[in-house]
Amino acid sequence: MNGYVTVLDSIPEETIAVLVYVIGSIIALWCWYGVTKRLPKTLGGFLWIVAFAVLLTPTVSEGPNASVAPAIFGLLFGILTKEQPLVWMNASLILFVIGIASLVGYCWSTYVINKAKIAVNKKTSPL
Repeated sequence: MNGYVTVLDSIPEETIAVLVYVIGSIIALWCWYGVTKRLPKTLGGFLWIVAFAVLLTPTVSEGPNASVAPAIFGLLFGILTKEQPLVWMNASLILFVIGIASLVGYCWSTYVINKAKIAVNKKTSPL
């Protein structure tokens, strides 16, 4: 057991925190995908985007671990301390990520639909 603790002592604390945050977010999004794939495609995709934005949007808060904290914590902290600029900044970051991801999702679904239409047209005889 002492050998494992020694290995962890040689890795910087910030690296461990970022690694745990990223792996935990991936596991949470994977589990959430299992829930949302049973919903209609549009609703499931949008709810997955919202979960992605809530988990992975970086915050604008200050402090030693602010680079690891998601914006939802900055938003909740701003609400609890009644700091309106902090609330609006973190909320706008989350909404920005939701908007960009929704736009990318729309473009991707349009691409897939057009690709399927082209594949169907190629299978028909030209005569």
